[in-house]
Amino acid sequence: MIFPLTVDRILADRFRAEFGRSVLTVAAPTGTHFVLGGHDPQGSADGYPIGVYAVPPPTAAPRAHLAALQWLRTGWRLRAAAFHPTVPLLVLGTGSYDGGYFFEGEVVLLDLATGEHRHLFEEGCRREVRSLEWTDAHTLRILLAPYDDWEDRAAWLEGHRVDLVRPDWRTVPAHSVRHTELTGPRVPASLPEPAPALAAPDAEGPRPGEIRSLTVLPDGDILLTADHVLLERWSARGERRWSVPADPDLGGGRTAVALPEGDSAWVEALGPSHGGSGTFLRIALSDGTERGRRTTPGAASLVSTSEGPLLVPTRAGYGERARSLFRHSPHAIFRDVSGSACVCDCPWDDDEDCDCRCTCPACAGEREDAEVWLTVVATRRTGRPVDLAFPAVERCRRVFPWSWEPGETHVGGPGVGVGETDLVMATVRHDGRVGPPVQGFVARRSTAEGSTGAPSWVFPVDRTPTALDIDPATGTVFVALGSGELIALEATTGRLLARGHVPVRGAPVIPTAVTVAGPGRILLGTCDGRVLIATAR
Repeated sequence: MIFPLTVDRILADRFRAEFGRSVLTVAAPTGTHFVLGGHDPQGSADGYPIGVYAVPPPTAAPRAHLAALQWLRTGWRLRAAAFHPTVPLLVLGTGSYDGGYFFEGEVVLLDLATGEHRHLFEEGCRREVRSLEWTDAHTLRILLAPYDDWEDRAAWLEGHRVDLVRPDWRTVPAHSVRHTELTGPRVPASLPEPAPALAAPDAEGPRPGEIRSLTVLPDGDILLTADHVLLERWSARGERRWSVPADPDLGGGRTAVALPEGDSAWVEALGPSHGGSGTFLRIALSDGTERGRRTTPGAASLVSTSEGPLLVPTRAGYGERARSLFRHSPHAIFRDVSGSACVCDCPWDDDEDCDCRCTCPACAGEREDAEVWLTVVATRRTGRPVDLAFPAVERCRRVFPWSWEPGETHVGGPGVGVGETDLVMATVRHDGRVGPPVQGFVARRSTAEGSTGAPSWVFPVDRTPTALDIDPATGTVFVALGSGELIALEATTGRLLARGHVPVRGAPVIPTAVTVAGPGRILLGTCDGRVLIATAR
């Protein structure tokens, strides 16, 4: 299903951007088509990208953008592909080493006429594919890696040759190949070398990463933070004005907040990945030079409020996407965990006996039975926003438990303020499992005095919400999910207005940042480092 919007312009576009770095290119024997398999751009739960394209005519520009004829994602990287000799079928072999023991993968049959694809191995069967070959119209020869490399160094160089015979491959059911059929003689079967880059993306320069945040400046320019840059400024017409590359120690940028004066912005760095500290840089908006730096002993997040940027404490755990980021609220809002009193020299510890719940390594860690609260910081329009600081403890009010269901653990997610007291927020229920299926929610709650936190509406989702924003002109909430799906909800009732994927040149993108730039105008940052400027239909 396609989400109803029109992509008007793409910033930071690149040739074959949807593939990251290509890993395998296979041309059809007829010379009319080719299949391209790429690195998964940012670890999406929906897998690795594979596209089928028509070979451009000789008169086409060397790096012309072509639309994918077929597109899918698989659980493992593409290792091999083979076009059927007589009918429009393509068989795909995928796989990888799990890092410690098993070689895992799958075989996928793609109907080039209909776009339907079927996973052929029976449920629970995972075998890495090293090569594929049609020996005739009925026989598919597969070279499979051994199950594992336990006491078997040759497993990286040898495998098992299997011939699968079917009278008509167009009618082969999904999951119909039993593991007992996947036995055969041991033969040389090393990993395939990457094919020449028939349609590979640019191989030069740092690999663009996930867009983390998008901010629209008063003059219409766009600030972005990403895995590969701390901060970048673009004009709405597509001109990159300047870029601050990711720091070797700090990484890229997580979020940015422009100061009211308009001359600089604070940026929260993604790193360091260990030690629990936080680093924040003040960057000049005129040329991208650094004007200041702030480091916190414990983990902290940068938030935007009506008084300017603030720091709030952050609890680690549950992954990067569990961090809570609220926008458009007059108050700072954060996920607060009850814990022991602070024992370090942290920003809130003036008398060495405060109750700030500091998250630095010197303080007590989060207990398993610790209660998680939604905490609001009272607005105070004094002080200088340029002096990035934590709010005083007395300004922080715990409003209600983060989870509205007793006994459940809900991790953080993106949110927006609606009016003076309401929030639309995304959470994910944590039940100890890793990966999909995920039970997530988008809910509207009130932080007014006396509120119990019971939502006025709840919309369930089956993937982790990665970004969220609201169009105040229409009261529409836009939610991006880790699967790449975009959802539009009515802010008042939670009613579903639209949902679907956003394709670019036939390939659905995975939005990782959403910002409403004006009535009906939406900015989407993607996992492959692009920014889509779009109009909602």
